[in-house]
Amino acid sequence: MKRTIRTPFLFLLMLSLLLPLIAGAEPGNFTVGHPLYLNTGVARPVYQNADSASGVIRELSPNEAIELLALSEGWAEILVINEAGERLAGWTLPEGILPKGPEDGISLATVNSPDPYIRVPLRAQPQESAESLGKYYNGVTAVVLKQPQNGWVQVRVGDLEGYFEEKFLALDAPSGSVTSFIPTVTVFNPDDPGLNLRSAQSYQSETKAAYSNGKSVRVLGVTEDFVHVLTEDGLTGFMMASGVAPQPAYADIDSAVTLPQPEGILTMVDNPGGQGAQLRKRASTDSDSLGLYRNGTAVIVTGGGEYWKQVWVEGRIGWMMAKLLKGMQPQVNGE
Repeated sequence: MKRTIRTPFLFLLMLSLLLPLIAGAEPGNFTVGHPLYLNTGVARPVYQNADSASGVIRELSPNEAIELLALSEGWAEILVINEAGERLAGWTLPEGILPKGPEDGISLATVNSPDPYIRVPLRAQPQESAESLGKYYNGVTAVVLKQPQNGWVQVRVGDLEGYFEEKFLALDAPSGSVTSFIPTVTVFNPDDPGLNLRSAQSYQSETKAAYSNGKSVRVLGVTEDFVHVLTEDGLTGFMMASGVAPQPAYADIDSAVTLPQPEGILTMVDNPGGQGAQLRKRASTDSDSLGLYRNGTAVIVTGGGEYWKQVWVEGRIGWMMAKLLKGMQPQVNGE
């Protein structure tokens, strides 16, 4: 996408002519008819105040869309939409911020599943068979990297890039127009004072920050091992899924439904070599996880075979490996 290079003087003159059109108006939704701008320059911080010594509320990405509110002594006051679809007010340097035109296309994509309990996979490639990078909740807002093509949109959620199917997105939607199902959870790591926020879905990836037990984070997406979160101080990254409570289920289920306790054999999760046992949707380690249940969690066994048991645990029905349940270890060599 090429743009004519403009001097700072011409840029400020252009803005001074446009700003009176919006200066007296109450900031509106991110929608057609409200003046929109693009950060056509490099990534730059957005500050709480018109002062580089004030706190940074987020980083403004190249080609990210914003609403321009005012100019003041070399600073631009803006509204920017975060990953949770919220409009945040802040200040940034004005160089490279230009009006958004029809030729610039779509800037933001908001996850909008027909069934909010069925989250939308972010794929590594633009095809349904491609690796899933996580399942994302209604209301999560991503920066569009490439315009829709063949039913797919390349996006970035925080630092993670991938592809969403276009049919599960609201494109350049007004803020708040998509019902948000983004859950808030609490850091709860019984083995340590808290959790590390990592830059990627790996325990070896860079640590961005550490959050103590009791801190709240919002979950944008989930894998079996990690949650992609937005923290209270505006950072995005990945945390160990088993270290937040309640742990979001990876499998798509109606989380509003709690099944009554059935008749069966009472036992408990007992995994001497780990933290607990995964509740699986089917009797297979390849099946989606319904959550990790820690050692000592009460379980009702309702059926199953030698190696897998059908169980009820905390209102959910699924399958656990028999060897991870107290008194249910399978016999070896007939012993």
